[in-house]
Amino acid sequence: MSGGFNRYLLRRVLLLVFVLWCILTIMFWLFHFMPGDPTAMFVDANLSPALIERQRELWGLADPVWIQYLRYLRNMVLFDFGTSFFQIAPVSEIMAEKVVNTCLMVVPSLIIAVVLGTLIGAVAGWRRGGLFERAAVGGSLFLHSAPSFFVGILALMVFSYQLRWLPPGGMVSLGGPSTAWGMLFSGDFWVHLLLPCAVLVSREITGPILLLRTSMLEVKGSDFLDILRAKGLPERRIVVHATRNALLPLVTYVAVMTAALFQGQVLLEIIFAWPGIGRELVQALHDLDYPVAQAALYLMALVTLLLNLMADLLYGLIDPRVTYD
Repeated sequence: MSGGFNRYLLRRVLLLVFVLWCILTIMFWLFHFMPGDPTAMFVDANLSPALIERQRELWGLADPVWIQYLRYLRNMVLFDFGTSFFQIAPVSEIMAEKVVNTCLMVVPSLIIAVVLGTLIGAVAGWRRGGLFERAAVGGSLFLHSAPSFFVGILALMVFSYQLRWLPPGGMVSLGGPSTAWGMLFSGDFWVHLLLPCAVLVSREITGPILLLRTSMLEVKGSDFLDILRAKGLPERRIVVHATRNALLPLVTYVAVMTAALFQGQVLLEIIFAWPGIGRELVQALHDLDYPVAQAALYLMALVTLLLNLMADLLYGLIDPRVTYD
């Protein structure tokens, strides 16, 4: 690695740490000033003030604010999220399960969206001005402008409640497998996944289509394609070579797209009753379960920052024209 790259990496890591500190600080004060007291929801009002205060001390809510803030920062850095106020279980265990559930919905949707979007975008860019390109661009703009919650509700109404082809929600039916590996090898899980996955793909496939089309148009006029034609390569091989060069912007976009998927599935998890991190966050906010809500927001922010950092670094590694000096 060159000295320029090392300096760039150091700056990006320091910037990531600073932004993460800002996010954690905003989260702390946001929860600190939220109306309502989590103890009031399950501490009996008939208890004496001394017992109520004792419970607050056990949770650390009676300490000075600056002590709570420093303890909060230390715990977030160490991924020590404490115990859920309501589920009486370690928050780290709850988050581990919910993150896996979210990944089980996001990862297949991401793979399908990237693969199909790449193929459609490459063909649309290569056949500029044709019917296929107009249909691809028009369909992408239409799907991109449709709110995901509206598409999700519409899909539920049509395919679950009217046609009764697919289950309306959840990851598996009652009595189905409860582990991630068990669900992956269960047909019942894939049937439940089909509808939310289709809604996610309909939204996220638009980015790769439009990006590949634009990138393909730029590559299409390159001199190296004329050289390949002069060598007598068939059109199919030339398209493959052009697509490889057009993929450079998509590689970094996928990292940003993954971060958006990880955050943007909150409404869909609620609509499809999918027990992921987004649904858990909404429930925790409703219950004033601060440890769970803070952990969920922290993990979502951390994943977003890390994936954006990965996108910046990947672009420099795969494109030799990028320099850091």
